[in-house]
Amino acid sequence: MRTAILYSEKMREYDLGHVLTGERYERFMRLFREKLGDNPVFEIVEPDYATEADLKLVHTQEYIRRVERYESRDPHDTPLSPPVVRAAKLMAGAGKLGGELVQSAAFSKAIVIGGGVQHAGRDYEKGFGVFSDVGICAENLMQNYGLERILILDADAHAGDGIYAIFRRDPRVLFVSIHQDPRTLYPGPSYSNPIGEAEGQGYSVNVPLLPGTGDLAYKHVLDNVFVPVAEEFQPEVIIMVDGSDTHFMDRITQMGLTLKGIYMIADKVRQTADNVCQGKVIEFAGSGYDPEGTLFPRGWLASICGLAGIEFDLEEPYPLPVGHRADYAASETRRIVQAVRSTLSPYWKCFASS
Repeated sequence: MRTAILYSEKMREYDLGHVLTGERYERFMRLFREKLGDNPVFEIVEPDYATEADLKLVHTQEYIRRVERYESRDPHDTPLSPPVVRAAKLMAGAGKLGGELVQSAAFSKAIVIGGGVQHAGRDYEKGFGVFSDVGICAENLMQNYGLERILILDADAHAGDGIYAIFRRDPRVLFVSIHQDPRTLYPGPSYSNPIGEAEGQGYSVNVPLLPGTGDLAYKHVLDNVFVPVAEEFQPEVIIMVDGSDTHFMDRITQMGLTLKGIYMIADKVRQTADNVCQGKVIEFAGSGYDPEGTLFPRGWLASICGLAGIEFDLEEPYPLPVGHRADYAASETRRIVQAVRSTLSPYWKCFASS
């Protein structure tokens, strides 16, 4: 049950000059070492930079060349510079290595610190992301290790439109995204919760939730969407994008989870992975934004503890807002889940009882 923590001090170069700053990685590692540094379950592993061949698992050569010229088409959210491009290659290398460590059985789980690019596609950067570390992880396992069933759970508050674009036609990848309704948050209403295309139709499961949705409503989604479809799909590994930006105090989202809720999501992934794929999980822990920089390190730690099955004792860094409820939006979430199950029932037996 060993867990690899993929981290390098060089990750601090991934500093975009706005809410995503390079100090966030060091800030988390200080907290990690304070709380879990002597726990023998964890081992810190330093990743290498992705090679061009690694990047070409997902991205076009033309796109790679443009990035290396620092010509960004998303300069407000995703500015390019020599340090950012270097760090983006390091993040991509960490994603690839995380998958390989788990596949080799050297570790049952791998945590990529700062990773989880959701919005970048095969030939474009977008939404803080340059190279798809998640996509490279999955493609490497399929192309070079022969895996045929990979489940990606994206629990970030933002819909993973880039991950969807990369795998929308591939039935080897089951993409489950639980997110704040895109009509109320980036990437916006153009992402209309699609179900996949061609041979990949039915292999994208999008669950759009109301702003403010709380812990108990999220548990309902996991129990009635993620768990049953995972058990039917029987993935060989689960890739998880953490959801620390679903916390009620996140700076750029409007969801309602507590640290216990973030822990619960990862704990549910751990239990499901134990049941369907010998506990194999690669987690990308990189979301979460708050003005004081105190929230996201605790969110990442809560998620990591849940995934490792370690008792979680972190206190909330901020008081609960007036009127906050763990069951907020529960009734509306049940309706949303019912609609998702009904839409996808032609593709999944586990949803046919809707």
